Amino acid sequence: MHTPPPPSSPDDGSTPYEAAKEAVGAVIAWYGRQLLDARRAGDQQRQEELTGQMQACTEDRRRLVDAAPEEIEHIKDLYAERLRNLEVGGS
Repeated sequence: MHTPPPPSSPDDGSTPYEAAKEAVGAVIAWYGRQLLDARRAGDQQRQEELTGQMQACTEDRRRLVDAAPEEIEHIKDLYAERLRNLEVGGS
């Protein structure tokens, strides 16, 4: 399984917005890979669960556009942690 690179940190020249968007995108990509596996396995319940998670992530990514700096940092941290947990726990 391919693991995406970790979300950007402020040290790499990216803005907090870009780092947050990248972190959310990495989680969406993880869900997308799991959704493909669920489709192949014919697991309808898992597909619905993953689709809902992806939709929530997409909404969070949209919120970033108008978010205050504190909220952007919160979303970035939240999604970086979420990706770590998903990669370790798998769901």
